[in-house]
Amino acid sequence: MVKRDEARARRLPRPAERPLDDGVRYGPEAWREIDGVAFCHWDRWLLRLALAEPSGLDAIARELRARAASRRVSGEAAEAMLAQVVDLRARLARLARTPEEVLDAEERASEWLLKKAWKRVWHAGPNRRTDAMRNTPRLRFLAHALRGNWPRFPVSPARFEPELRRVVGDHAYYDYRATDLVARLLERQIDLLGATAASDLERMALHRAAMTVIIETMDRVDDSLADMSEVFAASERAYLALARDRAGLDGILRDLLELAVWEDYGLLRGVVDFLGALQEEHADLAIRALSGIVAELRRERLDGQLARALMLRKAVLAPWG
Repeated sequence: MVKRDEARARRLPRPAERPLDDGVRYGPEAWREIDGVAFCHWDRWLLRLALAEPSGLDAIARELRARAASRRVSGEAAEAMLAQVVDLRARLARLARTPEEVLDAEERASEWLLKKAWKRVWHAGPNRRTDAMRNTPRLRFLAHALRGNWPRFPVSPARFEPELRRVVGDHAYYDYRATDLVARLLERQIDLLGATAASDLERMALHRAAMTVIIETMDRVDDSLADMSEVFAASERAYLALARDRAGLDGILRDLLELAVWEDYGLLRGVVDFLGALQEEHADLAIRALSGIVAELRRERLDGQLARALMLRKAVLAPWG
């Protein structure tokens, strides 16, 4: 009789474990603060997952890097989650605490929390994002490549960007017919501003602004007839011709190299030849700039952009044996 009761007890469903949350949590909400350092629910879930891994957060980071490099899953989502892991580890280091020390005893023991963390981190996120998730190394480097060096220019391209931006707008999508019209309007505006520019430095700034505006517009146009690409090519040719004798000016080469590393639409076509024709002193500047770029990309393991940077370095060095 006792054995029968024991067998029956094993077959009965176990009572559900008590949830540790009193409502829905999306991730960015505040969870805990320790000595002035704030943690959110994404942190809580990552910490609980770390306890289930022999190498803790290192194992989670490795898996996220593998997912970021894989074409089978969303690399962008994995990079966002990886940025949160990096940020979390920095905060743990500031406090000199381990994941076990940040979670309380109930959280460390909770299978409910482990299952929720697994679902949120590996299968459902991140839909609601923290600042760290919205500011991944990829996005930071891309933003810097588009306009981060402009304050160093003799004439900032930011001076011309608003007038060009008004032509293409910020939100509308253009089919191939509308793209042709917008491209012609943009070309006309560039020509008008170029005709009224007071110097070659202003014209350089104008064409550099046009390149960024067009790159940021490419996601919103059907450029199957290459209308927008042709406008970009014209500005690129004009810019490189003007930059050839001004490559030693502060910021010019670094800006061009970063743009070439991060431009993903295949629009830049003259940079390799430009780099191969640099004067020796300018080639030295380019190599020094590329050394910094390569180091950053290696540190963040951005392999696609790293390969481009190494290709650009090869182009600079080619004429010098």
